[in-house]
Amino acid sequence: MEAVKINDEIKKPLLADLIKASLYVGATAYGGLAMTAQLKKKFVEEKKWISEKDFLDALSFAQILPGATFVTLMAYVGYRINKIIGAFIVPFFFILPTFATIVILSYGYFHFAGIPYVVKVFAGLGAMVVALLINAVSTVGKSVFPKLSFKYYKGFLIAAFVFVFSFWFKIGMIYLIIAAGVLGFLFYYFTGEFEGLEEHKQTELNVKKSTSSLSVNLLKYGLLIAIIVAAISILSFFPLLGEIFTSFFKIGMFSFGGYSSLPLMQHESINVHHWLSLKEFSDGIAMGQITPGPILITAAFIGFKVAGIIGAAIATTAIFSPSILLIILLYELHGKITKLPVVKVFVKGILAGFIGLLIYITVSLGVVSLINWQTWVIFVLSAIALIRFKIDPLWIILSTIVLSLIIL
Repeated sequence: MEAVKINDEIKKPLLADLIKASLYVGATAYGGLAMTAQLKKKFVEEKKWISEKDFLDALSFAQILPGATFVTLMAYVGYRINKIIGAFIVPFFFILPTFATIVILSYGYFHFAGIPYVVKVFAGLGAMVVALLINAVSTVGKSVFPKLSFKYYKGFLIAAFVFVFSFWFKIGMIYLIIAAGVLGFLFYYFTGEFEGLEEHKQTELNVKKSTSSLSVNLLKYGLLIAIIVAAISILSFFPLLGEIFTSFFKIGMFSFGGYSSLPLMQHESINVHHWLSLKEFSDGIAMGQITPGPILITAAFIGFKVAGIIGAAIATTAIFSPSILLIILLYELHGKITKLPVVKVFVKGILAGFIGLLIYITVSLGVVSLINWQTWVIFVLSAIALIRFKIDPLWIILSTIVLSLIIL
């Protein structure tokens, strides 16, 4: 028997079935919206472990929380199905296949990087990554600015502010993200530029009513928090591992979605700790695209460079922890938090700021990756394939590898 039937529609799975389904999605889901479709197909349509309405609620909640959107979504689905155990199990086995793949690829990269054909492949992939980032700027930009119109001038100003202060003044990324959120609040809150204005008073009332239940939940999860504190205390005895954990936990805590994490990851790994070069970082992004699952798995590549497989495991754990912890702590309030105007305008400012950060990292990687006519050819062809013809990135990656071996 695969699952225990709760009612006519929703089923509660056995633990082994939940693990198998999570592994399957983690091993086969590639790229943004495709991952959403794969998860929905497996958990909603095939297994019927969660309703479509709950799934859509989970998706909307995951989009306003920091961290890896799809890991947050998996944690929500897991919590909905099997409470705290599900919130840990589903994301863990979702990430496991891509973690194993990136560790193997990282080992090969750092041990055989000098081989000529490997150099050619990663030079081509570096050019492809620039096209990928331009496509990300376009895709994410359309969700923040539906069209190029003066109507969205406030968002453009926030994006320009963040780009200028990151590119020319080298201000810390986290400070810029907080500043973008504050600007979003100042620009939008007092003019009522958020959806659901009529729900404002009722939402605030509901949140106040839920405060006591939140306090109960915080006490209930006190043991969980104690375990986290204990883990951090243990890591304090190993300074390098502690630095890895702290850096990637910050990235997970202050980024929204996959591509928005890349500027933070670049800042921490290159500007702050000097763990790898800009070229290596570009190659790490390419590996994050080659593997299934979330692009934040690039953290494992960086962690592997710094401290081998242990570093990869700690970096991966750290960057995805905020997604899981926030779901556990805020699950009961998710319907109300998503409607709070102050949350909406703050996130609105942050998302506009991330456009500026994405442009910054695109320019930075373009400078080191587009170094001759061959890389420019790969870049242009990749950009056309992604933006004009909407070809799946996996096929573009495979084509880039072949083309790189031919012309580079």
